[in-house]
Amino acid sequence: MTGPAPALAWATLAAPADRFDFVEIHMGCEVRLHLWADDESVARRAARAAFDRVKAWDDALSDWKPDSPAMHLPQVAGEHADVTGSLATALAASRRFAEATDGAFDPSLGALTSLWRAARRSGHAPSTDSLAAARARCGPASWAFDASLGRFTALRDGVRMDFGGIGQGLAADDALSALRQSGCPSAMVDVSGDIAVGAPPPGAAGWRIDIEPEFEGQPVERLELHDCGVSTSGDRAQRASVDRRVVSHILDPASGQPLEHPRQATVVARDAVTADALATALCVLPSDRCGDLCARLGVTARLDRAPQDGGVQALAGWSALRRVSSCPAAAPKAPEAPRPSPAPEASGPPCSR
Repeated sequence: MTGPAPALAWATLAAPADRFDFVEIHMGCEVRLHLWADDESVARRAARAAFDRVKAWDDALSDWKPDSPAMHLPQVAGEHADVTGSLATALAASRRFAEATDGAFDPSLGALTSLWRAARRSGHAPSTDSLAAARARCGPASWAFDASLGRFTALRDGVRMDFGGIGQGLAADDALSALRQSGCPSAMVDVSGDIAVGAPPPGAAGWRIDIEPEFEGQPVERLELHDCGVSTSGDRAQRASVDRRVVSHILDPASGQPLEHPRQATVVARDAVTADALATALCVLPSDRCGDLCARLGVTARLDRAPQDGGVQALAGWSALRRVSSCPAAAPKAPEAPRPSPAPEASGPPCSR
């Protein structure tokens, strides 16, 4: 006997009815969720699951929370600890990207990060002796992680990990996974510029993402992307004056000094953690090495440099990305997200990359 198809079968084939937007403060910054769902109750449950994932990463990796597992890693040479969960995942990914970038991405800069944070607050650079002492605690030879055993080993006294260049990407990917598992595959997660995008919105080819320029006169681009990660690293909102020098919050692992020549890197990769780590590395590497790195790791990127330093540089297929529009920087810009206040439970500033 035949008859009309059940209504439930039709509903599973239909596009989600509505878009829902949510924002909460986690990791010291605004986390924005944009998703399509059949009804508000589904959207709210999915968003709660996603925000809880982000909070869990913050609890595990924060160097502003003294009780976080990351802050309890051994700091005495020869000592080791067995690590599980999110921290183990972050350590394994950090080692992988540190090796892939020849140290341009360095998660062991915690001693230097702490030193330069104090310098930014005081307006005075650290002394030569304190800088040398901090540098001695950093670098790929300062720590080891055996992923098969889940074992972290301190190889230098005073080593301290800093996951600021990878934590937001990890959180964005995990939050997107939570949305998918909750029945909302058409979604975007934005953790202060580290973005994970899922399936396209109904009737669209992808999620629209504006890439703002670093310098006046450079192009604003609006990309249309899906099922990937996007991250922009730069110091446009993070510069400070230290001994009358304008310096970046991004540190060069090779020198232990903050960058003084502004640069912005945007990376589109298979996931947000890859984009996050490599965007940081591209800000540090000499520009003539960036294209080879992107091609080798299968990502595409855009570098924004001062006009006298070469201007905008498209790397490894950037020009082939799908665009909604491309306009000169003199045209009206898409509004930037407001700069948030620190989360109530956090003692540090908004996240930076």
